[in-house]
Amino acid sequence: MKSDCARSAEACYGPPAGRDIPGEIAKSWQRCARFYQLDPAQSWRPDVLSGAEFRHVSGRSAFLLKAGLPEMRRLFALVQGLNMMVLLADPDAMILARCLDETHQSVSRRLELRKGAIWTEKVAGTNGIGTSVEECCPIVLGQGEHWRFCFALLASYAVPIFDPYGRVAGALNLAALSGNTTRPVAGLLLEILMQSGRRIEEQLFRDYHEGEKILSLGMEGGCSAPLVAINDVGEVTGATYASRRLTGWTDEMIEQRPCFRNEMENHNEISFRQAEAGVIRAGLALSQGNASAAARNLGISRATLYRKMKSIGMK
Repeated sequence: MKSDCARSAEACYGPPAGRDIPGEIAKSWQRCARFYQLDPAQSWRPDVLSGAEFRHVSGRSAFLLKAGLPEMRRLFALVQGLNMMVLLADPDAMILARCLDETHQSVSRRLELRKGAIWTEKVAGTNGIGTSVEECCPIVLGQGEHWRFCFALLASYAVPIFDPYGRVAGALNLAALSGNTTRPVAGLLLEILMQSGRRIEEQLFRDYHEGEKILSLGMEGGCSAPLVAINDVGEVTGATYASRRLTGWTDEMIEQRPCFRNEMENHNEISFRQAEAGVIRAGLALSQGNASAAARNLGISRATLYRKMKSIGMK
C-alpha cells in the first residue's frame, strides 16, 4: 500500500511508468491533493444526517426516488451474487437509498454506505458517487483507486443521473465489496449501469413532459439519452443532457420555443461530428480510459482514435 507521500506525489506529478490511471481519476486525485488537501492515510467517516434531517433533504429528491427505486431493484437482481450493492445518491452526494444482501449489512455499516451519509469528493476524496457527480461522467474505481486508504478494498462503478433540464440530479453506484473480483466484467457492469441511469433519466424526462411528444435524436450511449420534448405545434419544450450537448441548446434557447424541424435542419452539418464524439467517449468509458482497448472495441487504430480525440478536444 502506498504511503500518503507517494499517493500525493502520484496525484500531483502523474502515475509511475507502466501504470495507466484514467483521466477522470487522475484529475480527482489532483483535486484531493492540491485543492482539498486531504491526507489519504487519515481514517474518515462521513457525516450522516439524522432521521429528521434526512426526511427534509431527501424530500427534494422525491421524483428521483420515485423513478430510481424500481430501477435499483432491477439492477440489484442482475448483479446479485457478485458481492455488490446498489446505491442512489442526490446531487450533493448524499445516499438516498440502497439495495444489498443481508450478509453485507455489517460491512456497509463499517464503511457508512447507508442512507443519509454524505460522500462529496471534497471531504471523502475520490469515490464513485462524489467523483461521478463532480465530473458529470461515468467513473470506474478499481481496488486501491479511491483516494483514502481506508477504502482500498472497495471497487466502485458510478454514473451521474440528469434531470429534465440536463442538470445533475444524483448518481447511481454499484459498490463492489470484494475489491477487483468484478474487474473481468467491468465493461459489462458499466454498460448495465449506464443503461439504468438512462432509464431513470428518461422516466424523469417523460414525467416532467407528460402529454408531449418525446423524440430521440439518435443512438443512445454514455449516461444520458438524446431525448427532446415537442409540443403540439412542433416547438422544442425540453431537452436532456445528451441532446443539449449534441445541439448546443441552452435553457434560454429552449425557453424561446424553437421550431424542432428548423433546428434539426440547422444542425445537420454538426450532428455527425457530435454523435461521433459521443461514441468515442462511450468507448473510452467502457474501456475505463484505456485507449488501446477502446480503439479495438471501436474497430479503429489507436492512431486514428488519438486523432479523433484531438479533433473533438479530448486529451
